[in-house]
Amino acid sequence: MIAGSYRKISILVLDDDPAITRLIAGFLRSELDLPLELTEFSDPYAASHWLENNCCDILLSDIVMPGLNGDDMLRIAKRRNPWTQVVFMTAFSTWDRIAQAIEGGASDYLMKPIDFDELSQVIHHVCARILRWQSALRETLAGSVS
Repeated sequence: MIAGSYRKISILVLDDDPAITRLIAGFLRSELDLPLELTEFSDPYAASHWLENNCCDILLSDIVMPGLNGDDMLRIAKRRNPWTQVVFMTAFSTWDRIAQAIEGGASDYLMKPIDFDELSQVIHHVCARILRWQSALRETLAGSVS
């Protein structure tokens, strides 16, 4: 992907296991060839507070966490920014759970342990979608100014 004149893509990584959060964030920093704003949390309450005051393009979140779960985080993120792409990670899955996540607005779903090739593909796909939206918005705004 070519960064061009696009703004930084903001990614929030959330997992209640700090080691997983660090591992995924480190991988994304080294893997993505785009300017990133990466924010990491292992406490869903701290992440929800951050989301109440900030927007992110991508929320990469565990589903099963103590207190607030991934569905709660999806609702908070989408309320703040309906364009936020939510990718869930979980070790616990059923068809109903996946369907619920997608119906709730999740963009994708990854099983733990995380396959980093699959994570890379999913994040690249989501970033490409975001860049297309940015380009379409830029063209729309440029057309309305002319």
